[in-house]
Amino acid sequence: MLAIRTDRLLLRDFSIADLPAYARVRAHPLSQRFYPEEDAHLDKAKDLLRLFVAWSQERPRLRYQLAVVLPAQEVIGSIGVRVTSESERQGSFGCELDPRHWGRGYALEAARAVIGYGFRELGLHRIYAETLEENAAAITLAEKLGMQREGTLRENRWFKGRWWNTAIFSVLEDEQDEASPRRVDRRLGAD
Repeated sequence: MLAIRTDRLLLRDFSIADLPAYARVRAHPLSQRFYPEEDAHLDKAKDLLRLFVAWSQERPRLRYQLAVVLPAQEVIGSIGVRVTSESERQGSFGCELDPRHWGRGYALEAARAVIGYGFRELGLHRIYAETLEENAAAITLAEKLGMQREGTLRENRWFKGRWWNTAIFSVLEDEQDEASPRRVDRRLGAD
């Protein structure tokens, strides 16, 4: 089981027991502004959580989607880095945080740790993120992480009765700032 500690958070592998908290994060109305309606359903959260647990058991492990946990063991979100090309050393990054915890710097703190893990532990050269162009908070996070905007996929997503543009950002290993986790724990086998 992987666990990354930051100053205020624990980023750890999900377990099936996290379903109620994870479903609550996904179903919050503010979380759903930039996702299709079906993404808020309990069945979707259950399917994703099972997928994340399955990823944590893969060997070699190339996909990490971790629970964002407060010291009181409250799951407040999900964050991950996934190797998309081993030969080209590239990976994708994404996160979601319970809106009740927005504005406290948790997303930035967790993202720095996970991106740092991707560069140091997974040996990635490039990590990219995709977000809807209207998601100002996600764009601000990408910029704070030192990611550069690479471009826009025009009207490539259809939901909520309209087309949406997707912005693409990336950061390279030699551009990465202090995105290092405080401590990485490996329990229950090596990752």
